[in-house]
Amino acid sequence: MNDERKSKKELIAELRKMRAVAAELSTVQEAVSGERRKSQDKQLKFLQNAIDSVADSIIVVGTDFRVKLMNRAARNNSVHVNSRFSQSNLCFELFFGQDKPCDGKGYDCPLIGVLESGEQVHVEQEREIADGVKRVFEIIASPLLGEDDELIGIVESVRDITERKQAAAIMQNHHDRLGKLVQERTAELLEAKEQAELLYRVCPTAVFTVDKNGVATNWNDMAEQLTGYSREEIIGSDCRVFFGGEGDESCCIKKGEDIEPCEVMERQITTKTGESRYISLNFNKLVSKDGIVKGGIASFIDITNQKRTDDILVSERDKFKSMLTAMGQGVHIVNKKYEIEFQNNVLQDIFGNKIGEKCYKVYKQKDSPCDICQMHAAIGSGSIRRSGEISLSGRYYEQCYAPFSDVNGEKKALILLRDITEQKLLEAETMRAAQLASIGELAAGVAHEINNPINGIINYAQLLEDDADSQEQIELLERIIKEGERVAVIVKNLLFFARQREEGAEDTTVEAVIEDSLALIKHQFKKDGIIFEEETPQSLPLIHVNPQQLQQVFLNLLSNARYALNMRYSGSDPGKKLSIRCSTVSREGKPYVRIEVTDLGAGIPEEIIGNIFDPFFSSKAPGEGTGLGLSISHGLIRDFQGFLGVDSTLGEKTTFTVDLPVFHTEEN
Repeated sequence: MNDERKSKKELIAELRKMRAVAAELSTVQEAVSGERRKSQDKQLKFLQNAIDSVADSIIVVGTDFRVKLMNRAARNNSVHVNSRFSQSNLCFELFFGQDKPCDGKGYDCPLIGVLESGEQVHVEQEREIADGVKRVFEIIASPLLGEDDELIGIVESVRDITERKQAAAIMQNHHDRLGKLVQERTAELLEAKEQAELLYRVCPTAVFTVDKNGVATNWNDMAEQLTGYSREEIIGSDCRVFFGGEGDESCCIKKGEDIEPCEVMERQITTKTGESRYISLNFNKLVSKDGIVKGGIASFIDITNQKRTDDILVSERDKFKSMLTAMGQGVHIVNKKYEIEFQNNVLQDIFGNKIGEKCYKVYKQKDSPCDICQMHAAIGSGSIRRSGEISLSGRYYEQCYAPFSDVNGEKKALILLRDITEQKLLEAETMRAAQLASIGELAAGVAHEINNPINGIINYAQLLEDDADSQEQIELLERIIKEGERVAVIVKNLLFFARQREEGAEDTTVEAVIEDSLALIKHQFKKDGIIFEEETPQSLPLIHVNPQQLQQVFLNLLSNARYALNMRYSGSDPGKKLSIRCSTVSREGKPYVRIEVTDLGAGIPEEIIGNIFDPFFSSKAPGEGTGLGLSISHGLIRDFQGFLGVDSTLGEKTTFTVDLPVFHTEEN
């Protein structure tokens, strides 16, 4: 009897120990859950500020084992760097103080793992930090691919999981102890069934056990509370059905195979009322004294609220990204070290990934910070600063700097880049139109001033011709009259070109517009020694255009041809030729009048011929061209429903071709 009483006392003492262990297990799980909630709150705050800075250490390592990049967390975290090799960029020296790669040295090398598998690898490393303290780090290494999908290195995400491992170890230890106790005391538990049931009822964590076939053998009160299923309903059921289906992947047990432990396995369950809940499940073996696996023991906690918080975080992140993209403006986030930390899809599509580069290098193509830094000025004043224009990839952008504080209090700037290329083009065209209008007004004024004296000269010359005594005098006066009439024609054309007309397009002939254009520029050809040829048939059909605008196109083409000829020939030369040829052609079954302006000048280089119709593009020396002439001409011909093309051979010739649709009258 004494032995029996002693045995029961020992059993009660053991049960009390088990109760303490279960309470400790619950405390640990609540601590782990609390740490997760803190991490999620911090992540949410971070996403609201920038969505760029990463709390975990991010390290980029090349295939040559050299560290290419470390983010702020990695650089600021001294546990990652071995002080004896802090100046080295070889990963095994920098992080472990070794003279050779880690593989075979007690550490699993993520780089070697990725090189061998070509896929993402997951390793854990234990590192010794200050005062001999050891910490455990989880490293997720992903392949970093270059051009042609060539592996150029890896991207490592490093996270300190010491506390998690310790918590898991504590939980695992408790599971092991509980399993051993269950195995060692099976016979005694049969006699103390009430005490065992009490343990399950008071345990603050849901706990259940299964046999080797996955059939539930026990079910505590907390499991009933979380799921709504009573102990009687669950015991004898297949646990795989409860945890998501009958497939082998729904639980840690596979029929006919050994039970494998599972740590923190997330599963979705359906409660008795039909509600979907998420749980975090831990599963371990139940082993007898002689090492025989009898079944498994599991514990789980409800993480539904945590999952909802995760979904909110993801949703808020996606909303923020969508807002930045929907703005239609380029967005950069730059820190006080001039480093670009974030860019939205607008800038990603325009000029590629610039994250990590210096802002002055990207914006100004400079090797050092700007003398007056708008970003630092905005951060210093705490107010929005607007900067001038910058040119990126052939486009013009206006910058706006908005200061803000990151989640860790670091001052940064949000930079908006608004595309103003079309606005600049419109302003330039407006300015050009204003200049042309001013020139027209000036030409009209000068023409009127010239008209009166030239008419007087012609009249007086005619009077003198009537009273002339010799043939020599008559010829001289006729020459004066002829030149005076030529000046009058030029003045007339200037007045026509300068006149503001409201009616727009009208029926006219190509030869008339060409002759008016030549009257204004032909004397410059003679002065430069240019040999001019013209082939204009008299039977060309009518076209429907604005004569002034078409004259502007021809003047631009003739002026460019003159410039090209003078570039090739400094003086007179038999090869210094310019020609205009007109004909009729058919395009897509429709008749057009074709005008070809050909010069035997310097030609256009092949690498720029595709850009000559772009606004602001000019191959002329500074001060000799605005870069708008051909752009405006191209737009005018397009408005006439025509086509403007170019063909050039460098050092030989250039031909501009203008095709204008034939005007059809109602009779036709």
